[in-house]
Amino acid sequence: MTLSLAAFALIAAWLFGATVLLDRQATLEQGWTDAENTAALLAQHTDRVMRIAAITADRVEALMDRHGLEELGERRQPLLAALATGTPEVAKLWIMDGEGHVAASSEGTLLLGQDYANRAYFAPLLQGGREHVSGMLFTRPESGWFFTWSRARRDEAGGLSAVIVIAIGSADINRVAAGLALGPGAMLRLSRQDGTVAMQWPLPPVGNALPAADPLPGPVGRREDTAPDGDRRLVAWSSTPGLALAATAAMSRDHVLAPFHARLLRNGLLFGASIAIAGLLAMAALRAVRREGQALASAEERGSALAFALAEREDLLASVQEGEARLRLAEQAGGIGLWDWDLRDGRLTLIGDVFLAWGLRIRRRVSTRAALRAVHPQDRPALQAALDAAVRGDAPLDIEFRLAPRSAGEGDAAPDRWIGVRAEVRRAIGGEARRLLGIALDVTARRREAQALTEANAILEQRVAERTRALADANARLREGEARFRGIFDATFQFIGLLSPDGTVLETNEALLRLVGTKGTSVAGRKSWEAPWWPEEEVEAVRASIRQAAEGGFVRREARMRAADGGIITVDFSIKPVRGDDGTVSLLVPEARDVTDLKIAQAQLLEAQKMETLGRLTGGVAHDFNNLLMAVMGNLALARKRLGEAPPPAVIRHLDAATLGAERGAQLTQRLLAFARRQDLRPSAVDLACLLANLRDLIARSAGPRVTVSVRAPEGLPPALVDPHALELALINLVVNARDAMPDGGRIEVVVEEAAPPEGRAAPPMLRIAVSDTGHGMDATTLARAVEPFFSTKGPGQGTGLGLSMVHGLAHQSGGAFTIDSAPGQGTTCTLWLPRSTAPAPPVAAAAEPVAPPGTGRVLLVDDEPLVLDSTAALIEELGYEVRTATSGEAALALLDAATEPFSAVVTDFAMPGMTGSALAGRIAALHPGLPVILATGHAGPWPEGPGPQRLAKPYSLAELAMALESALHRAA
Repeated sequence: MTLSLAAFALIAAWLFGATVLLDRQATLEQGWTDAENTAALLAQHTDRVMRIAAITADRVEALMDRHGLEELGERRQPLLAALATGTPEVAKLWIMDGEGHVAASSEGTLLLGQDYANRAYFAPLLQGGREHVSGMLFTRPESGWFFTWSRARRDEAGGLSAVIVIAIGSADINRVAAGLALGPGAMLRLSRQDGTVAMQWPLPPVGNALPAADPLPGPVGRREDTAPDGDRRLVAWSSTPGLALAATAAMSRDHVLAPFHARLLRNGLLFGASIAIAGLLAMAALRAVRREGQALASAEERGSALAFALAEREDLLASVQEGEARLRLAEQAGGIGLWDWDLRDGRLTLIGDVFLAWGLRIRRRVSTRAALRAVHPQDRPALQAALDAAVRGDAPLDIEFRLAPRSAGEGDAAPDRWIGVRAEVRRAIGGEARRLLGIALDVTARRREAQALTEANAILEQRVAERTRALADANARLREGEARFRGIFDATFQFIGLLSPDGTVLETNEALLRLVGTKGTSVAGRKSWEAPWWPEEEVEAVRASIRQAAEGGFVRREARMRAADGGIITVDFSIKPVRGDDGTVSLLVPEARDVTDLKIAQAQLLEAQKMETLGRLTGGVAHDFNNLLMAVMGNLALARKRLGEAPPPAVIRHLDAATLGAERGAQLTQRLLAFARRQDLRPSAVDLACLLANLRDLIARSAGPRVTVSVRAPEGLPPALVDPHALELALINLVVNARDAMPDGGRIEVVVEEAAPPEGRAAPPMLRIAVSDTGHGMDATTLARAVEPFFSTKGPGQGTGLGLSMVHGLAHQSGGAFTIDSAPGQGTTCTLWLPRSTAPAPPVAAAAEPVAPPGTGRVLLVDDEPLVLDSTAALIEELGYEVRTATSGEAALALLDAATEPFSAVVTDFAMPGMTGSALAGRIAALHPGLPVILATGHAGPWPEGPGPQRLAKPYSLAELAMALESALHRAA
């Protein structure tokens, strides 16, 4: 009997140990599942955040394209601030230029100009990367921990033009951790593929070293490791769809096993209690055996007691069997709860404190009807059917049901509580069912987890379907994009091809094939430098360019290509490398654009710009020279006037010579200004003989010392109808062209005469000006293009090609004609035909020197040139006026405002720094209406139409100044 009890105890202990091990293994497996689900959820959330960052970068690029980087950093900075504030996942964002300086920021303008070129997230993009995720960063307490997602923006040449940096703060991962309720010792982490930590929860203390890089062995997996504090952890990880980041979830193994330890303690206590009950029953059985022995020894005396002892023994053995059955079920269920249903009287007994938590009474026999009232009304039929089937022996009892709902307080219904029961039927010797012995456990948490898993699977299936549809749409767009690419590829006028990295021709567009007059099949598969469009001198350069592009560099240079007719064109040639997913160059895209006409136009534009610059320079020099002549002529007039009535003849002769030289200088500046100005022709009656006489010295200087100039212009010719200044410029151009045709010297003859018009024109007699030279002449090809704009036979920088075209234009605008007669080695004769004028030319007879009328009043003189200011003030004082001077428009206005006595007139220079004379006249007209203003200037105009201030051309004499003041005062009166 003792051995049987010992064997029973060992078997019970073994069963209990096996159940404990299975429970522990199941608890650990559930912990692994929780860690993997947490890592997957964190990866999905991180992928959503990265997509939001990409969308935010797209919106920033749109703002840059719309407003420009500089304006976005200053005036439009609130747009960046609103974008960061309106996106909870984005903590802040900023934009750097190609050199690493902050150009715009959502946090204001204090960071503008800061050098971030040494930041870890800038170097990978500078080296050619498209996007980059940084490690964990900390800048200042108010910003906290964050990591950055950056995108490079490049120009057409492939250079880095800007970097968009989006900071993702720690608040996002904190919200995720708070929603998961992971428990003590847990850890969440986002890391790059190289193991660098991008974000972690809990956050490390400021100042501590960041966790070392720990590369993960694959995109998805799990392992067990040891935390820095020595605690063992269950670690699972899952990568985002783009493999940019890996989400890691770690849970403390002690925390995972805590429910198991609680169950082990509780079940151990129940197991010990069960063993104790079994021991007591065994001791009772032993005592019964001893009593049976005593009864057998005195059978005669205790016959009646023997029957009683046997009956008692049978009851005790039945009790032991029932205890063993209860103990076995308690071991199988972990000791969570025991129940006993006596089928003979329909009473139910509950054993275990767990039933109290469910709102049920224990250790009291209750009726079946009362027990079923504790079950949810909807689950009672199924439970009753399962009980009946178990009693009949059709199937073992194993069912889950809900308890009847109870109020959670304040009118709210408590959540459903699910109970799982299993039981064995105890039958009598005859086979009839006597009772059901079973266990009960709370399966609410498992049911909720299963429901959450089902919902998660449904969401996952929905997302998979959505992504499948998105992939189908993307494939459709890809096919459409390929069709568009082929259309653009063949429709463009640029020469485009596709090459393999070794230079083999894969594709050529229609424009390139039309250039050389061949088919794509004849060049496909050949090396690009062997193609028929490259001349021999370009082969090595093209081969070197392809080699450089295959190494990852962008190549752009000017090259020459050969057309089908053998002609050579100039092209803007470039090769751009295309990289695959692994970063290696997989394709080369050569492009060429015909810039032959552009190069010619650029050369012509350069010559035109030279002429424009020369004109502006000439006008500026003439204006400054006019100021100097103004000082010279003014002081000469004062000196002559102050010599008295009988000056020495020698002094007068010297003064006259100086005055004549100044007047000739004034005439020269007038010609320079006529050359510099841009205005319509103003034809008038011109005496050609007189005009050539005045130009004789200038023509001789233009021809140079090695050329002899002869001018024949008879007197009595009728006047010509032409703009005199334009004619002077045309004659100078013809003389210069003739000089350049005779590099070793020669002879130029200018002849003016009245003659019949050229052949093909029915018109009255015209005036003809012929300019002949003894130079090398022109062939028929050059002669045919001689009057084309910008056509020149001179070397670069030696001519604009505009001289003869200008003369040709003058002739036609004046109603005349222009012809050129030339042959190689026979010289050239350029003939300008001009119509006669019906009006006579104005006489050139010298008039008597006008007398300067004196005047009275106060005159305000304004000029920024001290020499002109002093000499002009002396002239005005000489005329009898009181003079006040000012060196700027602002000073003049101040004098007018502070004057106690009114001014009679204002004489001001036109070109002054700051406020010009014209602007000063406008201010005076508004502030002091009625005050006359005389605008003295050395500019040639053109001037605006309509009324304005009276103008006085520099240099002017004392008489001209006196008449201008008299006229201004008269008009004001």
